Formats: sequence, C-alpha cells, structure tokens
Amino acid sequence: MTRSKVHEFNAPSGWNALLPPRRPTEPIRGKHRVKYAVVGAGYTGTAAARRLHELDPAGDIMLVDAGTVGEGSSGRNSGFTRPLEFPMELTRANAGKVAKIKPFYEEGFYWLKDIVERHGIDCGLVRAGVIRGAATDLGESRIRTASAVMDELGYEHRIVPREELNDRVATAYYRCGLLVTDSYLLQPAALIRGLVDNLPREIAVHEGSTVRRMSRPGKWVLELDGATIEADQVVLATNAYVKHFGYLVDRTVATYTYAAITEAMAPEDAARTGSMTHWGILPPHKMGTTCRRVSENRLMVRSLASYEGELRPDVVKAGLTDIFRARWPHLAHVKLEHVWGGATAFTMNGSPWWGKFDEGLFSAGGCNGAGITKGTLLGKRLAELMTGHGDHSGLADAFGEPSWLAPEPFRRIGYHVIARKERKLAGAER
Repeated sequence: MTRSKVHEFNAPSGWNALLPPRRPTEPIRGKHRVKYAVVGAGYTGTAAARRLHELDPAGDIMLVDAGTVGEGSSGRNSGFTRPLEFPMELTRANAGKVAKIKPFYEEGFYWLKDIVERHGIDCGLVRAGVIRGAATDLGESRIRTASAVMDELGYEHRIVPREELNDRVATAYYRCGLLVTDSYLLQPAALIRGLVDNLPREIAVHEGSTVRRMSRPGKWVLELDGATIEADQVVLATNAYVKHFGYLVDRTVATYTYAAITEAMAPEDAARTGSMTHWGILPPHKMGTTCRRVSENRLMVRSLASYEGELRPDVVKAGLTDIFRARWPHLAHVKLEHVWGGATAFTMNGSPWWGKFDEGLFSAGGCNGAGITKGTLLGKRLAELMTGHGDHSGLADAFGEPSWLAPEPFRRIGYHVIARKERKLAGAER
C-alpha cells in the first residue's frame, strides 16, 4: 500500500487569475469500478485519458486530480512550446540526441496543436518565434555554438543583434539573441482548462479528489476522501508527486520556480514594451530568467529556484521585482500584480521516466521544464503502450532513462552546492 500527500501552492496562478471564472467538476464520491483510472489532470494525464478513449472507446475511464484545473503545475509554466527540443546548451556532443528526439517531439506537438484547433481552444497559441537571449560572454558563446550546430542540423534560426533585439523587446539588457523561428507561445492555464473541458464526455473527470492510498489486492484500489476506485489499469500522471506513492524516490526531485505578471500598464508604458506583438526570451543558462510579452499591456518574468519547497512570498516578489527592473528600468514604476510558484520534476540527466511500473500500473513524467509538448507525447504513448498499440522501442532509446540520485541529506546538500555554483556562472543571465 502506498500513501500520498497533497501540496498546495502559496499563491494562485497568475495565468489562471487572468481568465474568466470556471466551475470545477465535482469531487468524486462513492465506490467506482473502471477499466482505466488516470491520476493527475495535467498535460500527461489528459493526453493519456484522451488517447485511451480513442483506442478503447468502450473502456470506461476516470480522471481524478487533487486540485483545480488551471491551478496545478500545468497552469503555472511560462507558456513556451515547439515541435523540437534543444538542451539549454546545444553542442555537437549532444546534437545526435536532439536529432533522435525530434520526430517524437513533432508527434506530440502536432497532435496537441490539432486538438487545440479542432476544439477551438482559446489559449492564444501563436507561432511567435522565441529568442534565447545572451547577457554575458558565456551566454553569447553558448548561443553562437548552438547556432553553428543548428546550421548543421538544418533548423531554421538566426542570430539577432543587440539593436534589433532592443527594438523587439524594448530592453538593452541583452547582447544578442538566437531566434528559433518554429517556436510558439500560449496561455498555459487556458490551454489545460481547454484540454480538460473538451475531453470526450464519456471520460469522468473529478477535481478536488486526492488519492490518499493505493493498493493492489487483485485489481488496483485507489482510496480517496469519501470514495474508492477499483481499476484494471492505473496511470500515475503526477510528475514529481509520484514519489509520494513510493516510486522514483531515487530518480527525481521537485524544483520550484517563480513567475510574475505585471499589472495592466498605461498606454504610454505599454507602447514601450517592444515593437513585436508577441515575443518571448529564454535564457542560455539553467539559472537564467525567462521573459515574455503576455498581452498588449503586460509583461512576465520567471526566475529563482528552490529545492522541494517554496520560498517565502515576500522573497520571491522582491527578487522578481529586481529582475524586472534590471531589464526594463524605464518601467520601474510598474508593479507586479500576480506572483506565484510552480513545481517541476527534474531528473539528474534530463531523461524522463515512462512506461510500466507494475502489473497494471503505468507512469510518465520528469519533463525537466518542457512539459507541454513532452508531457503530451509521453501521455499519448503511455495510452498506446497500455492498449497494445505501436512500437515504442525508439522512444526509450531516444529519451533514455533517469539516472540515480544520492539519498537525503546528500541530495539536498548536493543541490545547494551545485545551485550556488550555477548561480555564479549564470551571472547577469539571472
């Protein structure tokens, strides 16, 4: 028997706060018997539930989530996605893995894009082109190396000089940037809400329903507050919280990162946020800052990190305010209206987990901050594995498996030692 606990974030998701109110589905009550139980209504869980219904329309499916859709980690990311994946530092040494992953990333992205378009999900999905901006010598060296490798791989991109970058995003903070054209921006809370609300009506969805214990006396039995679910097959799409069920304790950690969206700016201030209607900047270093234009009159910054728990809200707001003002000093009077944290499942070597854990038990996660496309792909492929469809040997070969992590307290100590070193290395990219 395994037991779980629930994490509640310190603050609501700013993305969700910008949307109209939504009525959550009812928490589950009573006893239920289903063929498939999916735990977690994020990108991976909704993809698995949708694909299970496509492949086995007669099989009854129940999707449960401990929280409210839009307030979980899927509604707290920066809203960047694309049909290809690059590591933070793209080199010739890892170019081969990028090429291996490419067809799988395209599969997940275009399947997701088709769902968005078919159901008319209003999530602001736009092919904006995303810039990896360099503010340091090291950052510039990394993006120029990445540009040379992308030339060899045949991926559309170009170097953006300081003057053009300044015009695009209204800040002279960056020395230059690497523009990857085939990249998209979206509103993540609107996306996950739309994905859940447009699932086939045959899939029973219950929010506010925490799985407290799991056991397998024969079939899997999931115990929730005031309810039980007996299922032939179970999907754990809980990302880092998979550890609370006793799995992957030595393979993943939860890292918390933080974001803020400004108040709606006055027209004269909004006019000084860049010439581009849609733009996004990613850092060339893992401890760097992500920025984007959210609408015609708001900006977003995402930075800071903590291990297995959130920083104090006042510390987060002060840190993000400093980062925002450093990049847009002419907007220093603009306040950050929404400030929040989100959890990401990280693995030591960047490889996700995916597959069968036990008889009738499947899981996927550890997307290392690239959950929109990768989580969608892994959920889709998990459903195919469960129903005996497709050949998945290439996926395992392309992504690999998460490597072992030292036990506590060595893991925590190691994290903080590495984090201090990386923060120093990142310098002005933070």
